[in-house]
Amino acid sequence: MKSDPRIGMMVSLAIAAAALLWFIAIAFAGEDIQDALGDLAHVITFVSIILLLAGLAVALLFRRYWRVKSDLLAGRNVIARWVVDPESFRAFAVVADSRDRADKRGALMLMLFFIAVIFGGFILFDPEVAVPMLAVAGALALVLTGAYLWSNRIRKKQLEPTSREVIVGNDGLLVNDVLHVWGVFMSWLAGVEFERGQRPILTITYAYLARFGPQYITVPLPVPPGEIERAEEVERRLSERLGVSSRRSVRKRAGRGRKGPAAQAEAPAADKNSPTATD
Repeated sequence: MKSDPRIGMMVSLAIAAAALLWFIAIAFAGEDIQDALGDLAHVITFVSIILLLAGLAVALLFRRYWRVKSDLLAGRNVIARWVVDPESFRAFAVVADSRDRADKRGALMLMLFFIAVIFGGFILFDPEVAVPMLAVAGALALVLTGAYLWSNRIRKKQLEPTSREVIVGNDGLLVNDVLHVWGVFMSWLAGVEFERGQRPILTITYAYLARFGPQYITVPLPVPPGEIERAEEVERRLSERLGVSSRRSVRKRAGRGRKGPAAQAEAPAADKNSPTATD
């Protein structure tokens, strides 16, 4: 989310307020409204109930987003923060764009394959419904392709360098002014991984419960050479929160403290006797 969560909160509250006005009108002029609208009044009442409940729920969600963002910017509940230099961020943007595009392209191809198989099966089973089935299949394919193209546009906008700042907390993170939150109802932290190499990248995965099950969001974070220790601290802290064994972190620290083939040969034995290796 790149926009201000307060905007979403105010819009949701406005929708809930509009629905509430309908109930106030019903309370004071219910008979006149019923005479004027007839059965349509019942439909509006039903829709108003949904809008009131949904508006309040979404407003609370955006309020939580706002609180997490405010805490991150103020340094509260923060694990680490750093600023990426322009050159490193441009290199990161190329890698992040390529990875996300490949993942979403693969998902799109898989969905189109299932559409072809399912609707093709209906057509083979009953040729008389071929035309409407092809129409539905084509509509679904267009919607999915449109969503894929739109997501690419959003990703490119998010990867345009603005603040180039990375702030990681216990409940969410900010990267280049884009907010990600997992510390809300029906959302959770799912994974963390630090990829070392010429262009280090810290990847954080979180999930939220949607209509058809958990939806996973993968967020890559650029790590400049001077911020390796902060990225490792984020990996360690979030891994502990996930309940992941700290054995890998112990091995990494032991490996950095030793040099030469002899030390590398001793590393497994040292790790075996380590207290943390018995979990």
